[in-house]
Amino acid sequence: MDDRELVQMLDQMDLTDSDDEEIVASRSRHPRRIYSDSEASNSESDLEENDSEEVLRNFREVTVANDSEYNPRPQFMEIAGPKHMPERNSIPRAYFDLFFTEEFLSLLRSETNRYARQFLNRVEVPSASRVAEWKATTVSEMRSFIAVLLEMGVTRRPTLFSYWSTNHRHIPWFGQMFSRNRFQLVCRFFHVVDNNKLPARDSPEYDPTAKFELVVIHANNKFKFHYSPHQHLSIDESLVGTKCRTSFIQYLPNKKHHRWGIKFWMLTDVVTHYCLSFFCYRGATDQRNKEEIRKNGLGYVVIHKLLNMGNYLMKGYHVVADNFFTSISLARALFEKGTYLTGTIRNNRKYIPSFMKPKLQEGTSKYARNNETLLLAYRGKKSQKKNVLLLSTYEKAQNKTTIIRKRNAQIEVEKPAIVAEYNKHMGGVDTSNMMLYSYLDERRAIKYWKKVVFSIFSRMVLNAYILYQQNTDGRIKTRLEFITDIIQSITTEWMAEKRIGHDTPLAETSTNVPRIGVRKLPGKLERVCVVCSRKNGGPKRKSRTICNRCNKGLHGVCISSHEC
Repeated sequence: MDDRELVQMLDQMDLTDSDDEEIVASRSRHPRRIYSDSEASNSESDLEENDSEEVLRNFREVTVANDSEYNPRPQFMEIAGPKHMPERNSIPRAYFDLFFTEEFLSLLRSETNRYARQFLNRVEVPSASRVAEWKATTVSEMRSFIAVLLEMGVTRRPTLFSYWSTNHRHIPWFGQMFSRNRFQLVCRFFHVVDNNKLPARDSPEYDPTAKFELVVIHANNKFKFHYSPHQHLSIDESLVGTKCRTSFIQYLPNKKHHRWGIKFWMLTDVVTHYCLSFFCYRGATDQRNKEEIRKNGLGYVVIHKLLNMGNYLMKGYHVVADNFFTSISLARALFEKGTYLTGTIRNNRKYIPSFMKPKLQEGTSKYARNNETLLLAYRGKKSQKKNVLLLSTYEKAQNKTTIIRKRNAQIEVEKPAIVAEYNKHMGGVDTSNMMLYSYLDERRAIKYWKKVVFSIFSRMVLNAYILYQQNTDGRIKTRLEFITDIIQSITTEWMAEKRIGHDTPLAETSTNVPRIGVRKLPGKLERVCVVCSRKNGGPKRKSRTICNRCNKGLHGVCISSHEC
């Protein structure tokens, strides 16, 4: 007698499952996370003493031959892609300005100057200290400060002082943008919110994320304003690596890039890896949404919050998540709100039928359906000790042929469609993080919230590059070229402003010799830079600025190496 006949016989006998079904006593934990006891108890992975017999009966075993799609199904009608864009084929700087607006930079300038005044009024500063030389910053200087941070992500140096070192490996550009003391002062007083408006640390209303919450809100608003995602979305965690002392720091031992840090829940577009929305995880002791988390589980609350932030419910989107989030109750709740769900699911979740739990033979699978919810138990190879359980409200019981590469050869493998769908779309957040780490300066910061803010700045630049890719015809610049062009554009403006702000020497006013510097060419004209372009047929780097004296193509950062 096989398992299917046994289940049918038990249903006919109307027996309870307390004596017939195997109850798994151990709690399954996600292999990539470590949770506190309070957090684990609030998740839906806790075992039930007796599963609901009524819900178990609703699941019936199906096969590829007799399964059919559940109707009605939500339809995806959204138009995916960038929106509210600058003119097509615009320069990289135009996309940078979409996120780093004048209003946002003005906020950074105001709060930085405010904190500097508060510090100077509160602390008696020695006259020999560099703090005594503080002057109020400007919007242009804040923009240039961000450009220096971006350049530090491209040009890696072991210490902050090494960027201003005068040895044989020195980089003149950093000294031209800021003196070392000035950069340190701006970095020291950099602020996003008025400290006087924040609750005290010993207050029950104290929120450790308040220092950077305004930047999170600004980024989320801009992310959803400038992009409509494709149908497939990926949800996972992202870690800002830091060991600074804070109450909500997380330790994730299986994370390869960082093990200690501040965790964010993140929603990304699977196709372009564009970050759509994110928010900070405050830890299991956070009292916000405590009752809802206790009732439905943390994963349930996180997914609904991320989708509500971008208004993505009731539009036919397909969410892919891992087994920390996935549950049958979540799948049903999302389907009622016009949203699909696919993901791995732990075998001790509520309402998993018992006939889906026994170990299968290698290369075999078993399906069970309950209206819109389809469960799959799959064991792909002999080395796989347990079945993999997956849930989907998007796919039906069918197989798909996938191509894998093995020793420079392509092999066609037939797998269940749910497995192929999950493998194809799950890595959206991880891929976005890998792209971010390529040009992210992760230098240690004394204040944890500054590390978070600078990481969000890099995330904004990454999203700007994705918009640039989607809104550009012809040759698309690499991400390194994109960031370099932004830095170059900001450098040209900052250098010109610094020259205007200084008095012109008498020796220059008494002659007709133009001042040393660069000026912008009209329109979209470009010339080959005489300094950084390679000779003898090598690649040529063009500049939209020229030397004031010899009228040759010249980047602003190349001024110190140019001789007329």
